[in-house]
Amino acid sequence: KYLWLDAVTHYRGQDFSPKIIIGDNVGVQDFVHIGATNYVEIGDEVLFASKVYVTDHNHGIYEGIEQSRPYVPPALRKLTNDKIVIVGKRVWVGDGVVILPGVHIGEGCIIGSNSVVTKNIPKFSMAAGVPAKVIKVYDDISAKWINVEST
Repeated sequence: KYLWLDAVTHYRGQDFSPKIIIGDNVGVQDFVHIGATNYVEIGDEVLFASKVYVTDHNHGIYEGIEQSRPYVPPALRKLTNDKIVIVGKRVWVGDGVVILPGVHIGEGCIIGSNSVVTKNIPKFSMAAGVPAKVIKVYDDISAKWINVEST
């Protein structure tokens, strides 16, 4: 219920050519929102729990030369379209996860509930938190998930 695939082609005078690619056997639960002005790819056999948000863009530009000013209402700021998001094969994304622009989540990952993914997550990793950090990695030799040491 309430899946929202938002391929934004026009916004306040801006034109985009977005692509949302969804692989085979993807499972999506209630209230998932996937938004793109550029490119979002969801790999085969991915499972999204409820209330997941995936986006490749922002309302406003916050890097570089012509940054958005806080005096302009967010809805009037330009949308970005210079990032992509890739969710690899067989990824499990828990309830309430937010996946932000420019992120690549590798194959076989698990993203813990209510995490905010701001950076790439290597394949066969388990990540959680705000921002999401790798907490376990899968070891093929022992066939077990191994804790990652905290620093």
